[in-house]
Amino acid sequence: METDCIAPARPRSRADGWLDWVQMATGAALALFACMHMIFLSSVLFGAGALNGMSAVMDALHLETVGGVLIAIVFCVHATVAARKIPFKAAQAATAWRHARLLHHPETWAWVAQVVTAFILAVFITIHIWTGLTDLPVQALKSAVRVQHGGWFGVFLLVLPALALHLVIGAWRAGVKWGLITRENRADITRKGLYLLGGFLCLSLLTLLRFRLLPLE
Repeated sequence: METDCIAPARPRSRADGWLDWVQMATGAALALFACMHMIFLSSVLFGAGALNGMSAVMDALHLETVGGVLIAIVFCVHATVAARKIPFKAAQAATAWRHARLLHHPETWAWVAQVVTAFILAVFITIHIWTGLTDLPVQALKSAVRVQHGGWFGVFLLVLPALALHLVIGAWRAGVKWGLITRENRADITRKGLYLLGGFLCLSLLTLLRFRLLPLE
């Protein structure tokens, strides 16, 4: 279901089509980065040295700085383009919620979940990107200090499920919109999406717990 179905109908222009492509492309790029970033951080499960060693190589190649700046730009573009379909006004939000309750349609609730998680991510991912870029290179000890004493443990317990849900729903809705997900393969892809959601959550929560328990000495 399109997010603008809640708002009053208006003629779609060629610009709308291009913006939809930009939204999908930047969303795909961010989803890929989120998965790669989590795999990178999960190396701490093999010890602080594993993460620090990978980070040292990336820092020597300036990948952390350049990649961080590029991702920040892509994140801003994606958030700006996607925001045009979010009901910021109270009346529009109330209408969207009323429609979701009346329709009881999975795609409508998926859209609601994506909007809610988008607000959560817009706040905390912005802070996370800023703190990360201003404290490079990534090191296990610095991450552990933030998790254990910087209040980020509770934040990530909220952000990680929101991120996983937002990514899976976004990919699923894009697939439906562009015809990649049909009635014939919907059940199979939905099941695989749930597996992906569970796997991402397990890996991210294990990594977070490892930072939580990592000695600070």
